[in-house]
Amino acid sequence: MVRPMTFAAFVSISVLGSAFAEEPVGLDPYAPYPLAQITDDIRYPAAQPPQGTVSRHGEIEYLAKNVFGTHWYISANDAVWHLVTAGDPDDETILFVHGHPDTWWSWHEVMALLADDFYVVAVDTLGYGQSDKRLELDLSYAGVAEGLEALMDRLGIGTFNLVGHDRGAVIGDHLVARESMGGRILAYLRMQQSADQPHGLPRPAHEEMASAEFHANENVIYGMFESDYYSVDMPQSHRDRAHWEYFFPGTAEAAAAQFSHAGFDKELEFRLAEVFPRMTMPVIFMQGAHDPGQRPEEYWRTAQVVPNGKVQIVDANHFIQAEKPKIVADAARDLFD
Repeated sequence: MVRPMTFAAFVSISVLGSAFAEEPVGLDPYAPYPLAQITDDIRYPAAQPPQGTVSRHGEIEYLAKNVFGTHWYISANDAVWHLVTAGDPDDETILFVHGHPDTWWSWHEVMALLADDFYVVAVDTLGYGQSDKRLELDLSYAGVAEGLEALMDRLGIGTFNLVGHDRGAVIGDHLVARESMGGRILAYLRMQQSADQPHGLPRPAHEEMASAEFHANENVIYGMFESDYYSVDMPQSHRDRAHWEYFFPGTAEAAAAQFSHAGFDKELEFRLAEVFPRMTMPVIFMQGAHDPGQRPEEYWRTAQVVPNGKVQIVDANHFIQAEKPKIVADAARDLFD
């Protein structure tokens, strides 16, 4: 893959202490990359990036609102993970886990809103973005959750707050259900994934999504922005960046392999038996009121099933963190504070 134009000449390390008004003048925050500069603070040991990736270990990228993130490649549980961090590592950590068809970048504005008070960590889950996509890895949701636990160990992070969206919430559920994780998740913001009731209609066709051809469709990202699952008209540069982040080599095959493990009824049974009994931490179940594929009634008894749970129906569609990042950031701050 050819590395896209960078803006290394635009800024030096010294600019990190300067104050931009809102966005740096003349900088498109959605273009890969808004910034390319290697940090002097190489905090984590580098792993060899997976084939076909373009970020560099320690590379700085402008996120939003005067906040810069740093790209890392870290080996954990026999896989290489790509992640982006921002904020002070001495602050309490928030781990962001994206869904489908998303990457770490879906969180960039939420990260910027929270980095003043939290150490924010957004991963590309295995099979997506610039993380490992080898099909011999355990790409099931349980396998990805096991890898995330190992990744947090490698980062030296003991306890943390968790935010999961869509399929990322399924991965988050598996993380909650791991006995070895007892006490490590301080609070959980769980977004856009059915709770104590079956997923309503229409349901995404997981059988079709177990095919690599489905994910290789060049219109999968652009079609998402134009579908009923979005209620905000995103700039074209935003769409292009989301498309670019998703279509790294191997994503279609890895995503298909992961969806071969998916099943709404099986996941409901798992939540009721294994996840909810271990949800002893405070939990917010966030649901967009205008999501055509999920209904508020899927959370009908959630607050009773999860004693520390709260259902929050918000004025948004499915991709809340991209449409209205402040809603997510405010909910996270209230919950985690």
